[in-house]
Amino acid sequence: MSNPPEYPQDPSQQPYGQQPQQPYQQPQSGGYPGAASGGQYYQQPGVPPQQPQGGYAQPASTGFFGALFDFSFREFVTTRIIKILFILWLVLIGFWFIGGLVAAIAMMSEAFFAGFLALLGVLVGTAISVLLSRVVLELLIVVFRISEDLTAIRQRGGM
Repeated sequence: MSNPPEYPQDPSQQPYGQQPQQPYQQPQSGGYPGAASGGQYYQQPGVPPQQPQGGYAQPASTGFFGALFDFSFREFVTTRIIKILFILWLVLIGFWFIGGLVAAIAMMSEAFFAGFLALLGVLVGTAISVLLSRVVLELLIVVFRISEDLTAIRQRGGM
């Protein structure tokens, strides 16, 4: 049975061809890490800063159409157009509401109670549709923000 490595990443246990990782270095001033120079860790003279792990390069900020035709999916278009999608969805719900309202009023002339129930159904259905669409789009944005945060952590070398 082998002994556990002294550091979290022991150089002797690196796969062939990879550079060994530097152990954690104390900040310049005492206290917590990052207190020395606004969040920057102390670097020894002559030692280059470590590259982000994971092989992810920071995406170049391209335009909308550059991101739309980015086949590596490094940039997300959804976060840019989510407001437009929500507005379009609200317009569709508005058309559905107007159609349901007209149908409910027409039904009231035939059978008042059934038309009244249809009117209540249209009102409640519209409110639930707006609420659920907002929740779904917010969940979608949360997933994209989690992805962006994990990418930033990976670029800093945290994972």
